[in-house]
Amino acid sequence: MAIILKIRGIYSTALTRFFLDQGFRVALPSGSIAERFGVSPGFDVLQAPDVEIRDLDGKQGVLLEGQKEALDAMTPRVKICFYDAVTRRKAEDILEIEFPLVSKSRLDEIRNAVVPTLFHHHRFKIIASDQVDRMEENRLAEFPERRGALSCAMEKEWIWDRYEKGKEMAIEHVKLDGRVFHLSEGEIVAANFEKKNLILRRSKFKGRSNYDGLEITKQEGDYAVSEIREGEWSYRHTYFRAHGEKIGTYNNVNTPVEFYPDRIRYVDLELDVLQFPNGRVEVVDEGELARQFDQGYFSAEMREKAIKEAWRLQDST
Repeated sequence: MAIILKIRGIYSTALTRFFLDQGFRVALPSGSIAERFGVSPGFDVLQAPDVEIRDLDGKQGVLLEGQKEALDAMTPRVKICFYDAVTRRKAEDILEIEFPLVSKSRLDEIRNAVVPTLFHHHRFKIIASDQVDRMEENRLAEFPERRGALSCAMEKEWIWDRYEKGKEMAIEHVKLDGRVFHLSEGEIVAANFEKKNLILRRSKFKGRSNYDGLEITKQEGDYAVSEIREGEWSYRHTYFRAHGEKIGTYNNVNTPVEFYPDRIRYVDLELDVLQFPNGRVEVVDEGELARQFDQGYFSAEMREKAIKEAWRLQDST
């Protein structure tokens, strides 16, 4: 007997298409979903759903509540199609799925096969939901061939035009279990829309008296230059003393970085690549990556991506 899902929220169109294609059924579709899909043999308006799906707070993914067997059947399908997705089993009947950048892009394409959809649609919905709807309904629907141009214009207007020199940017360092750590903010030194690159200067360090991993004591006047490129599987902090002496480099391996008007966001994959003052380069926390994989947070493909990125950094740092 097919598993029946009830889906609501900003991911509803894409996830309805995805799960219908996977052989699941969808219960009680909303008016907009029914209109977009028309008469479909996959809809079931008579049976109660086995699993209900709705947006997480912050809309970075979805919360699934329902039968354990149904959640067990859904999880591997999600990991195969959305290989950078992070799955968090909160209880036997509760599952969280976070969709980082690659997953959001894949969901954009699935949605676009149903209704005209901007590139970055699901990220844009987090930033400016009503404007996205108006743009897609009033302009993209009439001129679908302009998808690329309209998406680029919206990305520049809603994100990059807000990156003024000196503006403070937050860094959302998300752990695999869902905890969000806010690293010290950085002032924008440079922003390049064409290269999707930001350079931040950070001097308001939080937390411990030593720099993580490097075991170097923080001193008054220290600062870091953080180089961040959207979509990369890592980014780099280079630490300096007040007079400009370089004291170490810390490369964080993570899901592809996403840019928002006031912050960057990624999920930390535990691996780090450090360069010490004497030039020695070291990959750390490989055991922690393996432990988190064993706990089911991410796919084997993402584990391989993280390991290859660490090796690349080790060779190039």
